[in-house]
Amino acid sequence: MSWFGKRDRALDAFADAIQPELAALRTPPAPAELRQRILADRAAGGRVILPVGRDSSVSVHRYVIASVAVIAGVLLLPLYRSSREDAREAQPVASLSFFGGVAHAEQPAGAPRLPAAFPIHAERIHAGTLRYRRVFTDSAERAVKTVEGSLSVTADSAEGTPAWRVVKLERESGTGGAAINAETVFVRRSNLGLLTRAVHVRPYRRWNGINIQQRAIGDSLSGRMTLDDVTGMRPIARRLRSAYAPFLSDALTPIYLAAVPLSATWQGSLTVLGWAVIPKDVLHPVELRVTGEERVRVPAGTFDCWRMTIRYSGGVVDYWVRKSDGIAVRAVEANVPPGGKRTVTLLSETGM
Repeated sequence: MSWFGKRDRALDAFADAIQPELAALRTPPAPAELRQRILADRAAGGRVILPVGRDSSVSVHRYVIASVAVIAGVLLLPLYRSSREDAREAQPVASLSFFGGVAHAEQPAGAPRLPAAFPIHAERIHAGTLRYRRVFTDSAERAVKTVEGSLSVTADSAEGTPAWRVVKLERESGTGGAAINAETVFVRRSNLGLLTRAVHVRPYRRWNGINIQQRAIGDSLSGRMTLDDVTGMRPIARRLRSAYAPFLSDALTPIYLAAVPLSATWQGSLTVLGWAVIPKDVLHPVELRVTGEERVRVPAGTFDCWRMTIRYSGGVVDYWVRKSDGIAVRAVEANVPPGGKRTVTLLSETGM
């Protein structure tokens, strides 16, 4: 069994040994209330398999998989039952560092209107490191929170697939205290498609930390959420609707447009993946448009840039990327926090 790391042969042997017992177990009938809840989750994109009548044409193998999933859920339930309130309160929602503030909107009802911004020139991505600063100011232009971050891109591989390992590390300071947000993403070098993703935030709300693990296989996003202070986990099982492709994690956003053929009239859409633990935090579509050209000065230097407008469900972001390579150098979003402003600037770079 291989999910988010190296293959565990001992776990494989254990899984093989208990297969007869699992096959012999009967799946309990689902009450009407549970069926309705599962149907609602499926409508929201949740990957839930429902038992159906004997006349179904679905392969028996899918029933076996569904039965094992139900049994696993039953076995894990006692571990988490004592912390049910903790699970509800955790309700993680992803924060979009460059493309927007904290996204709380419900999932989109219709497909994006603009052409998909696929990475046509994935070969333009290079290894290197970026350092940036995100500052939140209030209505009086006083800094209320500052986030210092680094983004490193390294050539690697994931289960034999040539990949880029992208690591985002952020340290936050402000009136709410200090926090560390770390994200590690593996994407295919050929097309920047997501392979695996791990997010760790310390602390998180009233817990010592939260951990998100994801793996993309075909049109599905699987994984789990765990809290440092709580025994057990919450599973992740979501569908990635092709109409919203391409999909990318937050860590990839500062460099993604390097692989897109930008021009004075370019416009496109893409979808940033949330933590996907709850239905409203799976897909966050954004629309991007080039609206002009500007020479921009930031701590990392002075660059000729494409000025862009990014629209997402929570607001609008003014965004500047270098014309030479599509690397993000500045982002400004108004009314974050209410009445204030969020500004991201590139501090320095190595090897990009």
